[in-house]
Amino acid sequence: MTLNIKGKVQKVGFRYSVVDYVMTQNLPIVGHVRNLADGSVQVIAQGDIEALKELHRFCTKGPPKAEVREVTEEVSPITKLNFSNFGLLSE
Repeated sequence: MTLNIKGKVQKVGFRYSVVDYVMTQNLPIVGHVRNLADGSVQVIAQGDIEALKELHRFCTKGPPKAEVREVTEEVSPITKLNFSNFGLLSE
């Protein structure tokens, strides 16, 4: 699943809150989150469908200082996991 989150989502701790949420909730998800040049945040995640739905719900709100205006989702079937953990990518 790829999520593109638009709004006031950079410089508000959005990426860190996503990683923290995945870790503290023990979601069986691997992938990464990163800032994009257009000011949006991208989340690429693979894992359990219910955990992905939970992550999507979290991303529609984000941390307290974020103002999420739009979340677009692209889902594609996977044949193998492409990641070994869930973390941040530098810009």
